[in-house]
Amino acid sequence: MDEDIRTALRAAIAQLDAARVDAPTTTARLLLAHVLDKPKAWLVAHGDAQLDAAARERFGALLRRVVAREPLAYVLGSREFYGLDLSVDRRVLIPRPETERLVELALDELQVIHLSPHRRPARFSVLDVGTGSGAIPIAIAKHVPDVCILATDISADALAVARLNARRHGVADRITLLQADLLDGLVALPPIITANLPYVTREEIEGLPPEIQAHEPRIALDGGDDGLALVRRLLAQIAARMTRGDGTAQPRAAFLEIGASQGPAALAAARTLLPQAQAEIKKDLAGLDRVLALRLA
Repeated sequence: MDEDIRTALRAAIAQLDAARVDAPTTTARLLLAHVLDKPKAWLVAHGDAQLDAAARERFGALLRRVVAREPLAYVLGSREFYGLDLSVDRRVLIPRPETERLVELALDELQVIHLSPHRRPARFSVLDVGTGSGAIPIAIAKHVPDVCILATDISADALAVARLNARRHGVADRITLLQADLLDGLVALPPIITANLPYVTREEIEGLPPEIQAHEPRIALDGGDDGLALVRRLLAQIAARMTRGDGTAQPRAAFLEIGASQGPAALAAARTLLPQAQAEIKKDLAGLDRVLALRLA
C-alpha cells in the first residue's frame, strides 16, 4: 500500500527519536530526500505525494542503518566539507567542520608565498599528511587553480577514496597521492605542511558515541595514550629534515590539527622538538584550541 511523504516522515522521525539518534527530523528528511533525489524543501512542499513500494523499501533500509547507529554520512555516502560534496565510507574518517580551519590557514599562507618576490618554484606547494578522504588538499586545490599538492596516507583504502574525490572534483591532475607513514620516504618538503592526524586518546575512544567508535576507522582516531603520539612523530620528522643542511627544500609553515584540550601539550612538544620554530595555537570558530601553527622559516 502506498504511503505519502508526510506520513512516512512522521513514522521515521518517531523511530529515530526512540533510538536516540541526534536531530531525528533533519535526519529523516535527509534520508528521504536522498532516496527521492530531491531537495529537503521539496519534501515539505509535497507532503501529499505518494511513495511507491521501491522508495519505501529503500527508505526503510537506510533508516535501519541509522537506527543501528551507523553514521549518517556513511549511509548517504557523502559529506560536505568547505562547500564541497565528498564521497565517504568506512575506509575514511568523516570530515569535520573544524578541520576547515586547516584549509583557511593554508590558503592564507599560499597567498603570502605567491605574493613574495623571493618565491622559489617548487613542484609541490603543499604537503597534506594523513589525507584520508582528501578533503584538505581538494579544498585547497579548488580555491588555488595553479597549486600542486602532495597528499600522503598510510592506508591504501583511504587513498582510494581520496583518488575518487580528486577525480570527482576535477583536481586529480594537481594532487599526487602517496602511501606513506607520515614523512617516511620524503626528503624535500613543500613550503606548507597540513596534517589532521589521529589525536583522540585511547581512553577517549572507549567513550565515543557508537557512530564513531564502532564505524569510523580506528587507525584514523587513535592518537596514543595522550592523543599526541603521531603529532610528536611528525614534529620530530620535520625537525630532522630541517637540520639536514644539504640544500634540500625546507617548509615555511606547518598547520597540525589537535584536540581542544591539547593546546598546551602540543605547544610544549613543538618547542622541545622544533625550538627554532615560532609556535602558536589557532582557535576554531567555536573558540576552541584547534591548530598547532608553526612558522619554520
